Amino acid sequence: MPRLRNFFYHLILAALLLCAFGAHAQNRELLGEYRIGIVSRDQGNAIYQATYLGAQDAARDLSEQYSIDVELLDFTPNVEHGGSQSASLAGLFIENADGFIISPAEPEVIRSSIEFALEQEQEVVFFENQIAEIQPLAAYIADEAAAGRLAAEALLTALPSKGRVAILVSNHPNLGMQDRLLGARAALGYRRIEAVVSCAPDYQSAIETIRATQEADHNDLIKGWLFLGDWPLLGMPALPWNPGDLPCVAIQSSPAAFMYIDQGYVSALIVHPYYEWGKLSMTALVNKLHKQQAPAERIQHNAPRVVDWRNLESYRESWKTWLK
Repeated sequence: MPRLRNFFYHLILAALLLCAFGAHAQNRELLGEYRIGIVSRDQGNAIYQATYLGAQDAARDLSEQYSIDVELLDFTPNVEHGGSQSASLAGLFIENADGFIISPAEPEVIRSSIEFALEQEQEVVFFENQIAEIQPLAAYIADEAAAGRLAAEALLTALPSKGRVAILVSNHPNLGMQDRLLGARAALGYRRIEAVVSCAPDYQSAIETIRATQEADHNDLIKGWLFLGDWPLLGMPALPWNPGDLPCVAIQSSPAAFMYIDQGYVSALIVHPYYEWGKLSMTALVNKLHKQQAPAERIQHNAPRVVDWRNLESYRESWKTWLK
């Protein structure tokens, strides 16, 4: 009997908390006060600083435009110290957020948490990728096939006639990485690919794999490299060739890549619109929460762009702003 009483006690308490959260949220809506969380993949990855700043700038601009108060809560986990997106989502529920922006790192791990948030009428916006069979308010998706194609095309312009390339991929490629490889293959054609090699997605493993591949290339057939992840660029230059000897293009790189371009190791980067994703996501959430206006286009696939000598300095200046 005591166990039964405890069960009903906790059930009633949970119901009261949900009611309190709901009433508090409605009160904030009447006052024009909104709390929106952002859950990127990892605090240790600088590229998500750009997304945060985009969301922050949009929150400020919309607050002024609508005379409301939008609070941005940064719940991006510190993966190196044991943080996770699951824990972040639980924290946002405790903080009674009205909605959140998230780049799902492991979609199936957080699926139930996202579904629970939607059941509690929190608004959800995905960026970078999405979770299948979940209907968010909006999703701003990286066109990874286009990224692979652009990278291959940029590399082809620097390759000698009939030169062949090596492609570096993750040893556990997610769907995005697979799409990058498909895009690269389509642009290069099988005759221009000498090897596709995989590594763990970290700097040391990438450098070791590249070195081993170069040493095994006894006939000197590899005339260029395509990095489908930026892991070889996350430390001091240790590539097994001199600057300018081999053309090289990398996808989705952090600011560490500027050193590689400046020294001549990398000729071009393919980058995604991280800052714009933050602005678009925040705008969609605030318009829905305050104006009851949903985006006209719920799912958007956003094209990457090439950064090379023609626009490098403007891109560098953007990073100086994002990292302040």
